[in-house]
Amino acid sequence: MKKNSPKLVILLVASLLMGLGMWRVPSAWAVPNDPLFVEIPFEFDHYGSGDLDWVDSDDDNNTGSTPLGFSVNIGGAAYSHFDMDSNGYIELLTDASDNPEEYGFGSISELIGWEPSATYILAAYDDLSSYYSGYYGYSLFPDKAVFYYDTETYEDEDDGLLNNFEVILFQSGKVQWNFNYANYDDYDNDLYSGLYFGNTKNLHELASDEIPEYRSFAMVPEPAAMLLFASGLIGVFGFKKRGSSTS
Repeated sequence: MKKNSPKLVILLVASLLMGLGMWRVPSAWAVPNDPLFVEIPFEFDHYGSGDLDWVDSDDDNNTGSTPLGFSVNIGGAAYSHFDMDSNGYIELLTDASDNPEEYGFGSISELIGWEPSATYILAAYDDLSSYYSGYYGYSLFPDKAVFYYDTETYEDEDDGLLNNFEVILFQSGKVQWNFNYANYDDYDNDLYSGLYFGNTKNLHELASDEIPEYRSFAMVPEPAAMLLFASGLIGVFGFKKRGSSTS
């Protein structure tokens, strides 16, 4: 009897899992090339507008300097405050005396060029707006900060095309991006997700010109990254999971 080829076996298993609802075919969006990021099994913590510690529905607005409630070391520097912007970025601030740039929207190169020494966590950074539909905000915990977006792009403003994603900064230095769904039709600039460290002038791209769907990614500080690889948790395809995000 002729043996089944490995490709045929893979296709049969994938078909079975899809039939059972245990596996989702990912979007065409590729795994990030930057080795700083790893893909992890998808998870997403939903926050209604009333569930967040601070929430707003606006265009081109920000929180101002806000205490994290803990100090975090990331990218070779320590931070204890942040400024969350409605356009999809969080500026990390060293302390209460560190004033945020409050740049607003533009391309990633324009944001960095405005003040190259600033540090940013970026999640679909673009000209975003929740003025007509959606909201954005944050919730703070003893060991993590959740930055939540349910927002339109400005180009789609008042069309009800919401995009839902969140970024979690852990006290350990881990950063996690959870992309739930994306309904945008048009956008202005980059839809840039990633990290920029102002102290080293290093830009790390997780995604640009697209908002992924049903996918989670992490920047994990060493040696935690090696532990994840060893345990086999990192992979291109992960089972869909909903629940609390842990460090």
